Formats: sequence, C-alpha cells, structure tokens
Amino acid sequence: MDLSYSTNLPHQAYTPQQLKEYESVAAKHCAVSMSALMTNAGAVVAHWLMRHYTKQHAVLVITGCGNNAGDGFVVAQQLREAGYDVDVWPLMSPSRLSGDAKSMYEAYKSSTGQCVHQPSLNRYGVIVDAVFGIGLDRPLEQELQAHFERLNETKATRIAIDVPSGVNALTGEVHAHAFAAHHTITFIGLKQGLLTGRAKEQCGMLWFAPLGIDQAFSHLCVPSAKRLMHEQMMQKRIYRAPSSHKGSAGHVLVVAGGLGMAGAARLCAEAALRCGAGLVSVATHPENVSAVLQGRYELMVHGIKDARELIPLLDKADVVAIGPGLGQCEWAKSLLQQVLSHSKNTPKVMDADALNLFAQHPVDIKNAVLTPHPKEAARLLQSTVANIEGNRFDAAKTLARKFHVTALLKGPGTLIAHDQGMYINSSGSEVLASAGMGDVLSGIIASLLAQGLNERDAACLGAYLHGFAAQQASAQGGKGLLASDLFPVLRSLVG
Repeated sequence: MDLSYSTNLPHQAYTPQQLKEYESVAAKHCAVSMSALMTNAGAVVAHWLMRHYTKQHAVLVITGCGNNAGDGFVVAQQLREAGYDVDVWPLMSPSRLSGDAKSMYEAYKSSTGQCVHQPSLNRYGVIVDAVFGIGLDRPLEQELQAHFERLNETKATRIAIDVPSGVNALTGEVHAHAFAAHHTITFIGLKQGLLTGRAKEQCGMLWFAPLGIDQAFSHLCVPSAKRLMHEQMMQKRIYRAPSSHKGSAGHVLVVAGGLGMAGAARLCAEAALRCGAGLVSVATHPENVSAVLQGRYELMVHGIKDARELIPLLDKADVVAIGPGLGQCEWAKSLLQQVLSHSKNTPKVMDADALNLFAQHPVDIKNAVLTPHPKEAARLLQSTVANIEGNRFDAAKTLARKFHVTALLKGPGTLIAHDQGMYINSSGSEVLASAGMGDVLSGIIASLLAQGLNERDAACLGAYLHGFAAQQASAQGGKGLLASDLFPVLRSLVG
C-alpha cells in the first residue's frame, strides 16, 4: 500500500460525487477494504505530521460525525502511539458515528485516547481538521462557525484532512468562517473545488496521497477537469521554421486604448510581439498614438476617429484583441460593433471594456476567447460576483456554452472552459493582482492564435505562460512587480 504524499499533484481532477461513487469500487479492485483505506488515510496524515513536527508540538484533532472523523481518530491514535501529546475535540457527538468511523473511534478510546470538550486552544502547536471532508455543500452552522473562527485565530499550524471544513469540494465556494488550513492532504483523486478561487488559499499547500488505489480510480471515471502541467504546456509552444518570415508568424490587431488609456493598448500590443507574433497593429484613440509608439517602434499604430477606419485593418489581421482600456463611450461601442460585424469573422480575444459593452448587447459570436474576471463574468451572465465565485466551474461552462466561445475565467486557479472540456491553470501567484496584467494576458493569447494555435490551446498555453512568467519574475520580490516586467521572462519562455 502506497502511503506516500506529494505536492507533485496529478493532471486530473474530479468532483466529490465521483469520489463517493467510485472510491469503494477502486478499493475493491485493489483488494483493499474500506476500513483499511480509512486506516491508510489516517496513517498518511500521521506520518506527514511526524515528519514535519516534533513531539514538542501538542496536537488537537477536531472531528465530526462522518468518515472524515474516522480518519481523524486514526491520526490521533497513531500519533499517541508514537509518543505525541494528542487530544481529540469532537465538535459533534461520537454517538452519531457509524460504520468504520465508529470502529476507529472505539479503537482510539480503548487505547485510553482522550476526548476534550473545552480545550485551551493556545496550548496546541498543530490542529487537525477531520470534521466534514468532501461531503459539505452547505453553509456552516452558527456554532461551528464560532468554533472555526477561534481555531483560525490561533498560532497553531492547521492541517486539513482531504478538504478544509467549510470548503465546497465541487464548486470551490468557501463558506463563512471555514477552516483556514496551512496544509491540506487530499486522497485518491484531486477534488476540482480545491484548485480554484478562494479555495486555493483556504487549502494552503496542497499535498496528494494516492492511497494505492488512484490508478484504479482513474480508470473508472472521466475527470471533470484537467490541470495544466508544465511539461505539457511547454510542448505546445510554437516551432518557428528557419524559412519562416514575419507574415508566417501572424498579424495581430489590437483595438484598445480610449482617451487617456494608452498604457493598456501598449501592454497588450507589446505582449503580442514578445510572444512571437510577426506583425502587430494597434488601433487606438488618435491622442494615444505617440504614447503607444514611443520606444516600441516595431508597432504599427493607427489613430482611429471613426469605426469605418478599422475595416482595412481588419481585412489584414489574422487575430483581433479588443478591449483593454477601450472605455464604454460611443466611440468604443462603434469600434466593438465594427469588429463583431466584420465579414471576415477573424478570431478574437475579448477582454475588459469589450466584455462590458458586449454584456449590454450580446450577439452570437464564434472563434473567440473571452477573458473575464469575476465582475465581468457577472455582467455577462446577469448574475453577481458572489454567485460567480460560489461556483466558478459552472460560471465558466455557462459562458462558453451561452456565447459559443472559449471562456477564460480569471482568478487564482484560472479556469478555461471549452466544448472539449474544462482546464485549470496551475501557474500564477498573487503578484498578478496588479494593473495591466490582464492586458498582457490578452496580448499573449492573441499572439498564440495568430501563430496557429486553436482557441482552446491558445487560452490554456497563454494562461499558463502568463502565470509562470509572473512566478519567475517575482523571484526577487513580488510587491511592486509591474505587468511590463513579465516581458523579458515571456520572451525566454516562448523560446
């Protein structure tokens, strides 16, 4: 039996419903009883704790009334046997336990294990959450919220078993006062909800333990989403033949930059150049021309007074990126309408104000990548930010299905929804929360489209390169990192 754990997470992700339905079948296929599986899960967590924390750290295990509690009692018993100072705090009466979880509780009690009901939280160096696991799909009760609020305020290291209590493993929604873990050790298959939005932060560092049945499990069901892996993404980079020329590397048209917003147009356009586009034209407000062109004379910059002036530029373009800093005035509306109505039906990347304007008067579009943040997604779906963040997977799927596009929903664990599946970006960090980063992303995706990638691959590779470049560029400090600081790193990444 494999009791290892790793931060090298698998490629596939699953819904909690899939775990519930197939884990027992996979265990049976591997000749592992459910009782043994629970023991192994607890053993992995106990081993992890023993490897990282000495016996000087008192441990508190908090339990509920389901199988997650059974894992917790195994952890407590194994740590006690190893000489650790361990208490269990049942947040729900152990009388509600049944099956294997009840057996693990009885084994813990028979070994003189202690249950406490009003623990002094400050005495514990480690707190282990074994309350809900994958099953929670509702807000926490008031009493539990109060307990978790106190636990989250301690200085102890907090470890979650499988899923932090209060996090919805299907949607990624984080309920009020959910357990805030520094580390989460999850089993058998990655739960999709742990990989995106606020749930990523709530999990802390995510560790994976296969428990020896992961391969059998993966053969039983189709993953609900796939993580973007470094090696896979690097293989999608575009090879440029020795005989290529600027025309064969694609022509991007950036329609961006209303009055006073030259920076957004410049960032998007330069990102397209830095990621390999052969030609980049910019259509912007006439007063922005000199600012966009300054110091980057490789750009072809056009001041546009009337939307009809876009037509010859659209005729020549292989891809259009529209929206960064565009504004929402009549001039901006006319430019968007011209792009959407152009007979050539050029592939498009739509971001920022293009999305806000499109939300007001949506039309059927194809060959497009939409890159909204949650607020823009809420406008597009006539919803609220809370609803978008409450189920990012459903929001991304709905965007893709409603507008017949590839939808890239920004945020931690960016989601890319396409009619061929759901993808979760594994790169990026908090340094992306900075002005202009979205403009750079739009330029990257447009450049990849212009060089021949399809919408899905361009969105996936673009999101990954954007996030990985931010990680690399922030190596000497994240605060103060500028969107333009990504350009030297992007150039090296695209080869």
